Amino acid sequence: MKKANNSFDEIMEWVLSAETIALAGHTNPDGDAIGACLALGGALEKAGKQVQVILEKYADKYQLIPNGHLVCAAEDARLPELFLALDCGDEGRLGDAAEIFRRAAKKINIDHHESNTCFGELNYVAAQASSTSEIIFRMLEGRLPITAAEAAGLYAGLIYDTGGFRHSSTSPETMRIAGVLMGYGIPFTEIYNRFFDSRSFSELKLMGRALSNAELLFGGDVVCSQITAAEIAELGGSSKELDAIINYLKGVLGAKVACFFYEKTETDVKGSFRGNDGYDVCALAQKFGGGGHVKAAGCTISAPIAGAKEMVLAEVEKML
Repeated sequence: MKKANNSFDEIMEWVLSAETIALAGHTNPDGDAIGACLALGGALEKAGKQVQVILEKYADKYQLIPNGHLVCAAEDARLPELFLALDCGDEGRLGDAAEIFRRAAKKINIDHHESNTCFGELNYVAAQASSTSEIIFRMLEGRLPITAAEAAGLYAGLIYDTGGFRHSSTSPETMRIAGVLMGYGIPFTEIYNRFFDSRSFSELKLMGRALSNAELLFGGDVVCSQITAAEIAELGGSSKELDAIINYLKGVLGAKVACFFYEKTETDVKGSFRGNDGYDVCALAQKFGGGGHVKAAGCTISAPIAGAKEMVLAEVEKML
C-alpha cells in the first residue's frame, strides 16, 4: 500500500534544516528531471545550502537549462545529510545514485508518476500533475525565492513533459504556473524551439532510420519500431537522441498503442510505450519492471532486442 503524501511544509522543514543536500533525477534524464533538479538545486544554493545535483550525462539540447554548475557524477558525489529524488518512479531509477540515496541520513521522494512506489521517508507524489517541475514550483512558491534561472528550469520541465502544453495532463494550474514563470523574463521561445524544433544532424538521421523501420501490427492497432546499437553507431548518434521518436510513432492515425525499442547493450533493451484512450501502457511497462503514466511509460528488458519486442507485443496483443 502506498504511503499518504507528506505536506510541502513537512518537506521544507527537512530541507531548510539540512546543510548538505543532494538531488537526483532518473537515469537517462529528460527535460523534466533536469529542469526540476537544477531549479530546486539553484533555489537551495541561493538559500545557503551545499548542493549537489547528481545526473547522468544528458543531451546537448538540455544545456540551456541554468544552474548546470551544480551537476556532478555519482562517483564524484559526497554523502549528503539529505537526499531528494525527483521524477523517479522507484529507487532503482536513480541508477548509480541509488547507493548514495540509501546511505543518506534523510530521504525525500517527489514525483508525478502513477507507478511511484513511495520509496522515501517523506513522499509527495501527484499523478495528476503535469510534471515534477510543476510540483517543485508549487513547493517553492511563497517559501523560497525564485530567480529567472530557476524559472527557466521549471518552465523547461513543464513544457517538456506536457509536449508543449499538448498532453492531457496540462491543466489550468499548469498554465497559471507557466504564465508566472514567463513573467520572470525567461527565454521561453528559445526553450520551446530548442526542445521541439531543433535537432542535431545525427538525431535527424536516427529518426529517419527508426521511422523507416516502423511497422503496423494487429490490423493497424499497433505501430512499432526499433533501432539497434549498430544502427546508432553507424549513423554517428547516441541513445540520448532517441526520445522524440516514440511521439512520432504515436501520431499514426488509427494506432491505439505505439512501441519503440532500442538497444542499450546487446542484452539490455529500452522500451518506450504510448497509449491512446483506454489503453494503459503503464500497466504494460510494469509487467517488465518499468512504469510511468497511463498514456506514456517505459521499461528496460534484459533480453536481445528481438526477444524483448516479442515479449512486449505478446502482452500488447492481450491488451487489445
